[in-house]
Amino acid sequence: MPTTQRAARALFRTLGRVAPPAALALGAATYWRVGAPAPVRPADQAVHASARRTPLEHRPTFRGGGAPITVATYAWGDPAAPGVLLVHGWRSRASAFGRIVEDLTGAGLRVVAYDAPGHGASGGRRRTGLDDLAIIRRLSDAEHAPWAAVVGHSLGVLGAGIALHEGVGAERFAAVSGLTSVRVTTDGFVRQAGFPWALRDAFARAVQRHGLPGHPDAYERFDLVRRTVPAAVPALWLHDDGDRVNPHELSVRLHEAHADSSELFTTTGLGHNKILGDPAVRARILDHLAAPAPARRPAAR
Repeated sequence: MPTTQRAARALFRTLGRVAPPAALALGAATYWRVGAPAPVRPADQAVHASARRTPLEHRPTFRGGGAPITVATYAWGDPAAPGVLLVHGWRSRASAFGRIVEDLTGAGLRVVAYDAPGHGASGGRRRTGLDDLAIIRRLSDAEHAPWAAVVGHSLGVLGAGIALHEGVGAERFAAVSGLTSVRVTTDGFVRQAGFPWALRDAFARAVQRHGLPGHPDAYERFDLVRRTVPAAVPALWLHDDGDRVNPHELSVRLHEAHADSSELFTTTGLGHNKILGDPAVRARILDHLAAPAPARRPAAR
């Protein structure tokens, strides 16, 4: 563990015991910090450079909003082809899907993606699930038809899945290294920062008050186990059993929650990010998108 991380853990552990309000305030502010945008990886430079770019004006949702920012959106492939939406994870960017973009366009599909606020080439300094929902809706409205598929990675799985639950149309959903809920992220911060576990619930409330003061329902709303993707949208969950960021068990729970229209594909030795470029994973995503549409159940009488 780096020296700075050890020092931060010691600080949070001590504050959590002797001055819980100060620990919660400092922790909540730190939780929302995105950090410097991730650069485009050399392996993804060609795909990134070949994208058609369209700026999208967006009003941030962090702490009630603010001045509009510009969100970078990207498109690849034949503009008339069926569209696939990609939603990246925390401290990542659209170009992280580089190999998948090549696969999808090679299969005759059009690909659309965006850099979330505070990420990649987009403006802003913070990202909330509400930002993802708003941007996904804007891009979906411009589509004028259901997406052929939506593909998410990590935190992007949660935003994309909830968007589908709330009515965004898609024929397929593929989720890589996904999260079950936003509460998992606050629990993870408590463990990583060294907070006393007794402050778990208080920390979750502090995070919500700090970042989304007008949305006390954020934890209930962003829960993909309880608020599932519609059964009419078959879901494929892909996860490495050695993922140290989001444990494999999260996709197991998601698969179980979507049992009527769900598949789980488990890998070994790829971790949280390398899984996006793995040939077997990419092939499985293409197979999922190409599979025949499931028979629709008759409506209940």
